Amino acid sequence: MLRWTLFILGLAFGWSTFELKAGLIVGIVGFLIGRWFEERSSQPATPQRQVPNLAQEVAQLKQRINRLEDEVRALRTAANPNSNSTLNPAAAAEAVEIETVASTSSTSIPPTTQPALSDAGFQVGTQPAPARRVTRPVLPPTAKPSPLFALIAEGWNAAQAWLFGGNTVVRLGMIILFFGVSFLLKFAADNQMLPIQARLAGLSLGAALLFATGWRLRAARRSYALIMQGGALGLLYFTIYGAMKLYHLLPTTLAFGLLALLGVAAALLAIRQDASSLAVMGICGGFMAPILTSDGSGNHVLLFSYFALLNAGIFGIAWFKAWRSLNLLGFIFTYAIATTWGVLDYRSELRASTQPFVVIFWLFYAGISALYALKRSHSVRSIVDGTLVFGTPIITLALQSQLMSGVEYGMCYSALIGALGYFALAGYLQHRRDATLQLFIDAQIAIGVLLATLAIPLAFDGNVTAAMWAVEGAAVLWVSLRQERRLAMSFGLFLQFAAGIAVLSESDYYTSTPFLNGVYFADLLIALAGLFCAWQLHEKQKDWPLKPRLIQLGWVVGAWGLLWLVKANLDEVERFFSFEVLQNAQILLAIFVAVTAQQLALRKIWRQVQILALAFAPFLLLLALTQYFHLNHFFDLWAWPFALIALFALLYQQDRHHDTHAEWQHTAAAWLSWGMFIDELSYWIGRNIHTGVSDLAIFAIVMSTALAAIKYLPWPVKAHRRAYWLFGTAPVALLLLLWGFYTALSGGDSGWPVLNALDLAQIAALAALAFWGKAAVRIANRPMPSAGYATLGAACFVWLNAMLLRTIHHQRDIDYTLDALVQSTVVQMSLSIFWTIIALALMLVATRKYWRILWLVGAALLAIVVGKLFLLDLSHISGIERIASFMGVGLLLLLIGYLAPIPPQQHDENQHQDGQD
Repeated sequence: MLRWTLFILGLAFGWSTFELKAGLIVGIVGFLIGRWFEERSSQPATPQRQVPNLAQEVAQLKQRINRLEDEVRALRTAANPNSNSTLNPAAAAEAVEIETVASTSSTSIPPTTQPALSDAGFQVGTQPAPARRVTRPVLPPTAKPSPLFALIAEGWNAAQAWLFGGNTVVRLGMIILFFGVSFLLKFAADNQMLPIQARLAGLSLGAALLFATGWRLRAARRSYALIMQGGALGLLYFTIYGAMKLYHLLPTTLAFGLLALLGVAAALLAIRQDASSLAVMGICGGFMAPILTSDGSGNHVLLFSYFALLNAGIFGIAWFKAWRSLNLLGFIFTYAIATTWGVLDYRSELRASTQPFVVIFWLFYAGISALYALKRSHSVRSIVDGTLVFGTPIITLALQSQLMSGVEYGMCYSALIGALGYFALAGYLQHRRDATLQLFIDAQIAIGVLLATLAIPLAFDGNVTAAMWAVEGAAVLWVSLRQERRLAMSFGLFLQFAAGIAVLSESDYYTSTPFLNGVYFADLLIALAGLFCAWQLHEKQKDWPLKPRLIQLGWVVGAWGLLWLVKANLDEVERFFSFEVLQNAQILLAIFVAVTAQQLALRKIWRQVQILALAFAPFLLLLALTQYFHLNHFFDLWAWPFALIALFALLYQQDRHHDTHAEWQHTAAAWLSWGMFIDELSYWIGRNIHTGVSDLAIFAIVMSTALAAIKYLPWPVKAHRRAYWLFGTAPVALLLLLWGFYTALSGGDSGWPVLNALDLAQIAALAALAFWGKAAVRIANRPMPSAGYATLGAACFVWLNAMLLRTIHHQRDIDYTLDALVQSTVVQMSLSIFWTIIALALMLVATRKYWRILWLVGAALLAIVVGKLFLLDLSHISGIERIASFMGVGLLLLLIGYLAPIPPQQHDENQHQDGQD
């Protein structure tokens, strides 16, 4: 079936890209390639020939054995009516042996013909026949010729078999007689030798004599009799057709009635005598009659009506008999003559009178191929007549293209109607629930799909056409996964990516209305097809060897479909709307994808797509970072509040279903929420507070309050303390810490220490940091690292120095710049004494708490002070400031030495425990 699939695909491609002739050439190339692949795939791995269905072979052998047993019983009963008809032991043994070998053999069983009674090993009598097994040599496979030569050879062999099989002389004589009678009629008509009625009566009488002879000899000499009957039927066809068309002695209605009766009679005779040759002779004579007696008038309606009657007869015979030769004969005659007339004599004004016949012929041979499959459904050989099954739509499509030339969407509707017809036929046969018809049903579905596919480029532009190929690929993958067909599945996946590349290569076009144009429609179809394929690969596979690899492939196809979904929507918004609308659309699309994915996953429709819902919070973080530089504040976009609501609604739903991935989801949600809060707070302060000191202070106070208050919030904080308090709030704590260092650069707006906005805000920030650090240590269930204490101490030290410097700045009117502060003797004196006081405080606390490390920190600070006195103050400070520095520091050192000696060594181990208390 691959060869016909490639033929139709090539026809569709060449036709849509160039024209019908190019399509036929490409289709023939595809046919040859498909035939080559079929030959390669059908070559057995071993010299033995493989049987398509071993179970059918076994069933056939059992039927033959049963028939042989019945025949033996009949013969033995006839020979001895009083004896019971039973099989002799040897025959029974051979029957059992045949059945056992057939049922247990793992190798192929060559097809056999109906065996004769003596060949089966049965004896009529009392002597048992020795059991014997007949073996056949296994022949190695022979090389097959190319498809074109094979087709020619098949036709030549069929002609030879008919002519030289049986009574060759009689058959040859009948053919010559047909030509002679036709020439006689022509000669008599041209020379007016006899009246027309006499000529026709003579022909009828001759036909009657031939038929009577054949009928009389039907039992004694069957082959000869059938040839005579067929010849008689052919002569009658000649007679009736000539009387109607050449001499106008019979009206059209009566003539076609007689022809119909003749066709019915030929069919009944062939069926009654089980003689396909009789049907062939009658039909062949019927088709040759208009050819040999043609007068060139070109009455196509009369000709095709006559052919319709002949094909009706073939259809009637096919209802009872599966005679492939008769079907092929009618197919070749009908379409060869129809095609010849179409090429030579067809004109557009004849469309209305020609179209019904094209449809009738298509219906006839589509039905005949189905009848052939039904009649051969119990045969071991193939039930699909490839010539009729695939040749009928191909030739019909070619004829239809000539008829629909100049008709807008004519071929589109034609292909669509044909597809519906094949789908209907497949559906009807599917309801019969006959497994042996599955191959034929698959062929009808394939033709329907290909015709529907062909209708797409005939109706739409290139973008939509390519996208519909993706939809078709999704349908092919859906079917192939259920049938576990690798090649078809690969073809379906290939169509997904090929369609996307084709759409990208097409030139864009847009209408004035967004979302109602070919580009958006094409992108959306590719996206939906890709997501459907990913769903099938993840959820609808059977347990077969390729399943793990296909699941991985499903991620690729799913990502492909998701990218096309994003492209389809955002491209439209970007082209037709403003940048602000585009930013809102990005958020809304993310909400839609995440919410849809989570609902599919929780309902176990598509569990793997849960990853899109899990990625919602990180994606919003990245999206916020990209939009930050283009916005005044985040809530300037109305979609962000909906995004936060959707995020926490999804997280709540995950908590209810005990999702194990929720912890880091909540952490990302905490970061996003803090980021939004800080951005909105900064925006509000910037718009309403216009002094630099106040905005810094208000920011720190509000952030410190929020940092402390978040611990007492209900869900989700209480349910996920590590996510929201430990990890989620750590960046906020770091921000407050950095804010403290940053505010040291500000001179403030008041000369009073502590009782000013910056100092109060700094106290609030340090308290919030201490509160957060203590709770974080408890949540983490581990001691505070030394770096934490050092960081907090450094923040306090910086704040105290900033408070001192800001006070001196306002009290002594010293510029709050680095150069001015360094050059000020008051500042240097104050710093030396202040650092000594801080060191004293540290060492006193260390002595009381036995914190040796803290005492060493104070000692280090004293060392810095001493170094500063001799290296900086001694050379840069003079007068009362230098005296105050040295005397103040000296007195404090004496006090430290008395009040805060170094703690004992043994208490060092308790420092961390005391710190925790």
